Amino acid sequence: MLVLTKGILTAISVLVLIAYLLTKIKTVKNFVSSEDNSLGNKLIMSVIFGMIGIVATYIGIPIRGAIANARVIGVLAGGIMGGPFVGITAGLIAGFHRYVNDIGGLTAVACAISTVLEGLLGGLMSKKLKHTKNQWLWSGLLAIIAECMQMGIILLVARPFHEALAIVKVIAVPMITFNSIGLVIFIGIFDSVFIEQDKIAADRIRLVLNIADESLPYLRKGLNSTKDLNQVTKLVMDMSDVSGAFITDRVSVLSYAGTPIEISDIKNLFPEIASRTIHHVQVEKEQNTVCAPLVQRDDEVIGTLGLVTRKSRHSLEMECEFVSGLAKLFSTQLELSQIENQKKLLKRAELAALQSQINPHFLFNALSTITMLCREKPERARELLLALSSYFRNTLKTNKYMIDLYDEMRHVHAYLALEKARFEDKLKIEERIPEDLTCMMPNLILQPLVENAVKHGHVKNGSGKIIIEAAKGGNDTIITIGDDGPGIPDDVIDKLINNNLKTDSVGLNNVHQRLKSIYGEEYGLRINTSDKGTLVTVHIPNKVRRA
Repeated sequence: MLVLTKGILTAISVLVLIAYLLTKIKTVKNFVSSEDNSLGNKLIMSVIFGMIGIVATYIGIPIRGAIANARVIGVLAGGIMGGPFVGITAGLIAGFHRYVNDIGGLTAVACAISTVLEGLLGGLMSKKLKHTKNQWLWSGLLAIIAECMQMGIILLVARPFHEALAIVKVIAVPMITFNSIGLVIFIGIFDSVFIEQDKIAADRIRLVLNIADESLPYLRKGLNSTKDLNQVTKLVMDMSDVSGAFITDRVSVLSYAGTPIEISDIKNLFPEIASRTIHHVQVEKEQNTVCAPLVQRDDEVIGTLGLVTRKSRHSLEMECEFVSGLAKLFSTQLELSQIENQKKLLKRAELAALQSQINPHFLFNALSTITMLCREKPERARELLLALSSYFRNTLKTNKYMIDLYDEMRHVHAYLALEKARFEDKLKIEERIPEDLTCMMPNLILQPLVENAVKHGHVKNGSGKIIIEAAKGGNDTIITIGDDGPGIPDDVIDKLINNNLKTDSVGLNNVHQRLKSIYGEEYGLRINTSDKGTLVTVHIPNKVRRA
């Protein structure tokens, strides 16, 4: 009995050691902890636990034509962790091996049958054990039941009966006792994989949220402030304990943090990994670098977030998940900042337009013109009063953000009607817009441009022509507003491009910034100007998207 007990304990110790070593193998950890229920995953788990059963047979103790072993640990654990399919398949693998290992042996058939049934028993109890608080206790009880079942099958199948009974008397107590304890330890070791991975995942999620929270104040200006983005990459590098971090737009590195060695490849050169990330719209990895896309509405990539780890690794899955989660939060924050910026720009446009309407000079000129017409041309005066009313009403109507091109043009017509009455034949208007043109555009985009053309083109010359055209062009609707005035100074154009115009310069600047914020950098105003006039071009995507 002492020799048998030592033998079973030794076998159990070997299986526990095997379990510990298996949990250190990444592939096994992934299969055991995965929620993947595919046939391939189940087959691999079946082979793993079936092989554990085979090892238990080999290291068992021969007893009167039987083998006292810990095979039940492998197949029962397989069923508990993998479900009925894994349990039965592992049982078939280990049971078949047990049979061919001792064909014609006294207990060969009985042990083969009981091994399969033990795997099935573990699989049937899998769901219940996974949701019970005292899993270790129920696992131990299940092992006792399985071993008792095995003893019963030996007595029912093995012949002669008296020899089977003698074997059961010798092996029953030590196998039932120690295998139940061994199963509890075995499953406990595998459970530690789940606990460890859950802890790592929780720590990573907490770290991502902390970095996103700390970075929030610096992302309110989007990707436009290098100073703020430098703070973000420094935060990412310091808090996540990586050796480098970088943020790019679609064409250039906007910010980086790290030692010169780690970031030497991205200082003056757009990283090739960032190009792949933008092209594939997914996380990319190479050597010790991972990169994730910064994505906004309609899966439009506006840039990338990259991390450089402290050393080259064969696998960067954990870092890929980390940078992916962080990039998604950054993307959300950047989109919210753009929405907020658009609201501010729209409010500024509305306020500026309202202020221009109640500007004493504008109102005085409009009312003076109407007064002069009251006696001689009352119907014309009435038309201008309606135009003035429409002008105020459209300015104050802010409930719609995106409007039809023709709604926007009604506002333009109201403005031009007042100015045309004031300047009469000195102001010529040419409008070429197809009647069937379909285009949705932001509110208060065209009127400021037309007003700018009148003020800085016509008024400065004392007379002139304003041309408004619209047409389809590829994937965009192209709208142009031209004048034959003296042109826009080069320094004003430069300040417009660099967003350095004064805050009270709401005409071109506000429209330019709003268009870029809504549709992307390439959708800002395009201005051609000379001493012979100015042509301002607006591109509106036919399909509304976000940059």
